[in-house]
Amino acid sequence: MRPWLVIVVGVLCLLGSPVAQGQLAPSAAQDERLADRPVSAIDLQGLGRVTEQQVFNNIRSRVGQPYDPDTARADVNRLTRLGDFRSIDVVAVLNDDGTVSLRYLFAEEELLSEVSVVGNRMLSDSALLGPVGLHRGSPRDEFLIQRGVRLMETIYQTKGFYLVEVRIDERTLAEDGVLIYEVIEGPRVRICSIEFVGNRAFDDKKLRSQIETTTWFPLFSRAALDEDQLVKDVRALGAFYADRGWIDVRVDRSIEISPDQREAKVVFLVEEGQQYRVSGISVAGMYGEPTEVLSERQVRSLMTLQVGDAWRADLLRRSEQAIRDAYGVLGYLDTQVIATPFRRGDSTELDLHVEISEGRIADVGLVSITGNTLTQDRVIRGLTGLKPGHRFDAREIARTEERIQQSGLFSHAKVRVLDPRPDSPDERDVLIEVKERNTGSLNFGVGVGSDSGVLGTISLTQNNFDVADVPQTFGEFFAGRAFRGAGQRFLMSVQPGDEIFTYNISLTEPHFLDSDWSLGGNAGYLRRIYQEYTEERLATGVVVSRQLGDVWFGDLRVDFKDISLLDLPADTPDQITDDQGPDRLHTIGGSLVRTTFNSMRRPTRGSRISLSYANTGLLGGDLEFSRAGIDFTSYLLVDRDFMDRPTTLRFDAKYHQIFGGEAPSYEKLYLGGRSFRGFNYRAISPKGTLAGAPTDVSVGGDLMMFVGAQYQMPLVGNTLDAVFFVDSGTVNDDSGLSPYRVSVGAGVRVYIAALGSTPLAFDFGFPVLKEDTDETQLFSFSADLPF
Repeated sequence: MRPWLVIVVGVLCLLGSPVAQGQLAPSAAQDERLADRPVSAIDLQGLGRVTEQQVFNNIRSRVGQPYDPDTARADVNRLTRLGDFRSIDVVAVLNDDGTVSLRYLFAEEELLSEVSVVGNRMLSDSALLGPVGLHRGSPRDEFLIQRGVRLMETIYQTKGFYLVEVRIDERTLAEDGVLIYEVIEGPRVRICSIEFVGNRAFDDKKLRSQIETTTWFPLFSRAALDEDQLVKDVRALGAFYADRGWIDVRVDRSIEISPDQREAKVVFLVEEGQQYRVSGISVAGMYGEPTEVLSERQVRSLMTLQVGDAWRADLLRRSEQAIRDAYGVLGYLDTQVIATPFRRGDSTELDLHVEISEGRIADVGLVSITGNTLTQDRVIRGLTGLKPGHRFDAREIARTEERIQQSGLFSHAKVRVLDPRPDSPDERDVLIEVKERNTGSLNFGVGVGSDSGVLGTISLTQNNFDVADVPQTFGEFFAGRAFRGAGQRFLMSVQPGDEIFTYNISLTEPHFLDSDWSLGGNAGYLRRIYQEYTEERLATGVVVSRQLGDVWFGDLRVDFKDISLLDLPADTPDQITDDQGPDRLHTIGGSLVRTTFNSMRRPTRGSRISLSYANTGLLGGDLEFSRAGIDFTSYLLVDRDFMDRPTTLRFDAKYHQIFGGEAPSYEKLYLGGRSFRGFNYRAISPKGTLAGAPTDVSVGGDLMMFVGAQYQMPLVGNTLDAVFFVDSGTVNDDSGLSPYRVSVGAGVRVYIAALGSTPLAFDFGFPVLKEDTDETQLFSFSADLPF
């Protein structure tokens, strides 16, 4: 037969076949023809240990329902996942009455007669077999058995046994149904070295900070080889390079095992390629139209990524956010910004196209609050900057959430902007969702410091107090539903100690008369035992304060004090004897504080400057004088190590002066102890006289100046830091700086999670410049506050 005739006959045969004519294969055609006919019976064949009820619990086909081939196939898949069957099939049979009978044909898996593990010396049988989940009587499922091999190897590798090998005894499994996992543990492998090869743009230290894999360090880092973590580290390094313009970067890793198989070196291989740069930026609205609210020039000026800059994905994200923020300040809440880079052929230049969907401007509509069962609405409204009828500022959404969360009254706060209502498309309602927390506490504690001695604390606090919410019954009071809900802060504390005893009670209304002003009052008693005498103070005061913008804070206060000096020995200097009182001091003053710390708990950058002034005598009392001061603290971030631990440099400067009268010795200025390390508490001060003869007892000065610096670096994990410091300054009675003192020293900061973020400070100070009458102190300790 000629070749062309063969081809024609073949084509004709193919065209004449049912498949070619669009018909289904016989079994599929039968299934489709039987679809939607009622199911009259379901027959289960081949079941042994698996009950019929177990099968019916896992299939969706039912007698009396229309037959659906897809449902029958899904039944098979669902039953297969049980792991009890080696094979499953379903057959649909057409009955004489037009109904359909379904036959499920099963071949059950054999059961395991025993499961064990051998060769494991470092890990117990339960630690290995527990996660596997196979035991005597389990189906002999090959997938589950092999999954057990992988799980055991993973468990060993997380413990440092990187070279572990787990096998199955195939003979005993096939002949007796006994599953035996054979483990060859090998030695524990630890990472002793990490290297980077091929990196030119970034040094090893920078790249090390991007990965989680670490080298071995006794007690603190086991440094086990972890394949999954190495894969993540490779991706992290690639993303780090790509985010900074090396888009074509390639990263891989290799592992070198030592001859004794106990140590490993991980080598990250980097092929950087070329860095891409931004060659052009275009801005357009939707569908390529020009933007209406902000011009192209204004949008460009908002971007941190500019023409000529190296490509940075993080700067691109910041640019997009800066544009959205700018629109959000103007009231455009739904602005969408998409910046897309395009390559210029084969060059290393990128064109950046910024597309902006500006959306619609909106005013604040109704502000609703939900979730506050005890706290009054006005307390929460006082914390939000979203006012009905005002133009929306999108920044206030996050700020309001932060203020509510920082109030300490709620465990959860969420501000949601709702979709516009059809009858008011230019307004957006706001829903504030809160979850209240327990705001009261009774605390007991003990502290010790080189300046204050041993000090106990018993305090009762309620941060959601309501002085007007008087209980109607004793049950309401004991259930904690009285004196709560107004957001007032109440504190009552007793602090007994071997050198200091204090009692204090205070009440603060943070939003007095629903304003932004805070009003507080306090009363207290203090007894302080010094080497020369005992001081007793009764005091009460009122303070009015307000947050002024984002970084400024101001307050104005009035204090009334009654002070006496007791237990004066015969050799007490005349200056102290003349001040034994009792004296009544009436003081009015205020302060202005600017704070830009990035964190109030553990700052790494920012500063705090405080200006203060107080006058005693203007409101009456026994004495007249004034005091003014300026305090400055600044933090600089020096470095972050590969564990993201900060190294900081802190600067402190203080200048205080008393003028306009004669202040008593107990109100004068002193340095020493924790305020000037290397010297005794209050040792830096002019000395008193007795009958005209000099003594070595400090009586305080009218001028105090201090300048210091402290370098803090991580030492061990996140729990121990080392510090090196220089303290300098003076206290005297005139405007000069003589005599000037300087000390240097070192110490440690211990961070204990149970004590919060404030570390314990232990310092050794060594005076470099001092006076002969100065008392020195080598060691000092206390809690270390950031300012």
